[in-house]
Amino acid sequence: MAAYQLAQEALAAEFSGRWAEALAAVEARQIAGSLTELEAAYVAAIRESAAASYALSIAFYRLVRALETGRVVGGPGYRPGASLGSLWVDFNRATGKRTGSGPSTPLPVDTRNPFPAADPAREARRAAEAFRHQVADRVERHERERPAREGSAALDDPELVAWEREFLESLKTGGSGAGGMLVQDGGRDAVHIALQDDPGAIGYYRKTDDSPCYFCALMAGRGAVYKSKRTAAFGAHPHCHCQAVPIFSRRYQLPAENDKFTRMWRDFGGGSLADWRTYYRTTTKT
Repeated sequence: MAAYQLAQEALAAEFSGRWAEALAAVEARQIAGSLTELEAAYVAAIRESAAASYALSIAFYRLVRALETGRVVGGPGYRPGASLGSLWVDFNRATGKRTGSGPSTPLPVDTRNPFPAADPAREARRAAEAFRHQVADRVERHERERPAREGSAALDDPELVAWEREFLESLKTGGSGAGGMLVQDGGRDAVHIALQDDPGAIGYYRKTDDSPCYFCALMAGRGAVYKSKRTAAFGAHPHCHCQAVPIFSRRYQLPAENDKFTRMWRDFGGGSLADWRTYYRTTTKT
């Protein structure tokens, strides 16, 4: 599981790096006239990394399912005669690391394909919307403020330079957060939709990173979430690295972090989400 989560985080980081490079190639004064090129680079980077996230998640789902049920599921990437050994090879290739191996005995096959088909048009719309909110709208506001900020100041005026630097940093941070979420959603959606449509799956649990926000800690503290229409949404957010880990047997074991967050919620004793946020931040600082 750690290798899977780290690989998903690496894909988001890879996107963020490409976005930072695209921004670095344009000066702040030129960004308003470069939005078309920046959007094209932004959307292309998201779609490329999201496709890798999708493939990684399918390899992960198929491997976990086979390990827990002894059966392999069909769908994208399935190869006839698949074994635990070949599934580990596929997963290792997707993560870029050698994390496990298994026998080469072919597994029984469930031919049902629970994985969602790629929807390039939807992905492009979501990426374009993220760009509009996190980049284009910020640029528009920045350009409206520019005349008043510049006045008669020299281009190297420290306050003006700091203002431009802060603006560029907001584009980098906001664009990276929204785009990185969409990148990992390529895989998160694949897992979450598959487990809803897979008769062999019974639910999932939320695996957080090392320092989750108060919301993700609360969601992880729920423990196992059994599939139903009510639990059909995962609830990721910008800069979130949580993953849905599918469960195929009642004999699952939750990570220690989930148990810790469950105990924290119990000790909290109830209250509003804002109260929980304060309690969580205070508790995790001690």
